[in-house]
Amino acid sequence: MNNSKNRFSTIFLLVAAASAVFLTGCKKDKATENEIITMVVVHLTGIGTAFDTEFAAVDADGDGIFNTIAPIEIPTNSVFNCHLHVVDGPLTDITEEIEVENTAHLFVIKTSGGGLSVSDLNTDDNGAPFGLESTWTTSDAATGSVQITLYHEPTDKTAADPGGEVDFDVVFPVKVQ
Repeated sequence: MNNSKNRFSTIFLLVAAASAVFLTGCKKDKATENEIITMVVVHLTGIGTAFDTEFAAVDADGDGIFNTIAPIEIPTNSVFNCHLHVVDGPLTDITEEIEVENTAHLFVIKTSGGGLSVSDLNTDDNGAPFGLESTWTTSDAATGSVQITLYHEPTDKTAADPGGEVDFDVVFPVKVQ
């Protein structure tokens, strides 16, 4: 766990330094109170294996478009605990804030292609889906993608379209090998 915190800290500091130039003076959107998400990190820890890796999507200029997205490369026939990290602006890890406000947020994780399924999304304080943590299971070798969307103040957390505002929407390429 200590190594994963160090990796996250290293990624966080690198993105913070790169983003500081572009995001100085950016503020939250007062109309929606949405954050300016500059980095999303998928942290996968193998269950019963030594696999412990983070994959980051970075929006270096804060325009809502992730300029750099690390491909998620994971082994076949494995199970992983997934924890997401979210960074607002150049310096603020807001993962804990989102977790505290879990009834006002929803992570939706969709896979396409073969070889990967996502289940066991954690729930909010009211027992509704939340999704900051989940279980990822791989099968045979395949390529595809995983789309992760964070909704702010969703109107129905169980609906196909949960409503609310989208804080971020990113698609990671996935290679199960």
